[in-house]
Amino acid sequence: MSYIAVTLNHFRALQEWAVQHQADVRLDVATFRVDVRLGAARFALHPQFLNTTEAGLNYSSALSPAATGFIGWLPYRPIRWQLSNDKLDFKGFLRRCGLRVPAIWPADGDIDQDYVLKLPVGSFGQAVFGPYRKGFDAGSLPEHQSRFQARIFAEQFITGRNVKIWFWGGIPFHAHLHAYPTIRGDGVSRIDDLIAHKLGSPGGVIPENSDKPWIISSLVYQGWKPSDVIPEGEEVWIEYRYGRRYVADPVQARSDNMLSEFSTPAGKQIRAAGTVLHEELMKELHVPVLFALDGVLDSSDQIWWLEANSNPIFPPTGYRPMLASLFEIADSPNGAESPQRTAAVA
Repeated sequence: MSYIAVTLNHFRALQEWAVQHQADVRLDVATFRVDVRLGAARFALHPQFLNTTEAGLNYSSALSPAATGFIGWLPYRPIRWQLSNDKLDFKGFLRRCGLRVPAIWPADGDIDQDYVLKLPVGSFGQAVFGPYRKGFDAGSLPEHQSRFQARIFAEQFITGRNVKIWFWGGIPFHAHLHAYPTIRGDGVSRIDDLIAHKLGSPGGVIPENSDKPWIISSLVYQGWKPSDVIPEGEEVWIEYRYGRRYVADPVQARSDNMLSEFSTPAGKQIRAAGTVLHEELMKELHVPVLFALDGVLDSSDQIWWLEANSNPIFPPTGYRPMLASLFEIADSPNGAESPQRTAAVA
């Protein structure tokens, strides 16, 4: 289980901050709300739960029978804003700001590059289809016909490493930078056997789960069939969506923040995107909020921004900058500038 998804890492981060700043932090087990007091100032932090339902995944600030995960505390309940609601609006906004986004075409238009098809609304990687090679008419496929009513569009397909950056008030504080999951040929085994082994599926059969269409599309895009044999030592990627790593993550208490792994030029691109989006949100919300941006880092060290998330899972590393901004104190990891107050952590 990844670092950001381990519930106790959230408790550890709050406890560390409370001890460092000698703050009073109390948890209401009836509502799972956390009250944080520092001197005369007080803020309520609302829990955020991930619900799994027949209609899909969604977030809630109340613990219900549908809740399957805890994604952190925030000083507000789940919110939505237009640039996170609509991928086309988000890309249009960043393009007007001079930031890099993939090219866009109508799904039945003259598409002159490799592409994926996307719906403007949707999350968790379920609203993207493909990838497809230039010249292939994916819009004519039967499974896409009904999606034209939902404004399906074509987007330039950029290969690289998946980027996810979390911001508080426009300042980046946590990042993931993930290569596509791959299989390595041995010159003997079929591709479907290699994939089944990677996914822990017995019998050399690719599991009939929700990810299979993307696995097959990824293979076809690279010119492979499940029955093919990859030459020894050659690698083939089997997915391109963020979060599909197909590895067994150990339970991690140690941060998986990869922000320091970005180059100086990439770091400037990250800060520029966070700044323009924060400034735009302040016009409507008037307060700093959490958001995350998804993108792809290509082989030329350029980030192509794909979409914004208004209610992402909150990495535990975010409590320090969030609480520093709420209480208007210096964000001092070592505690050197912390005010001296009486502590009570309950």
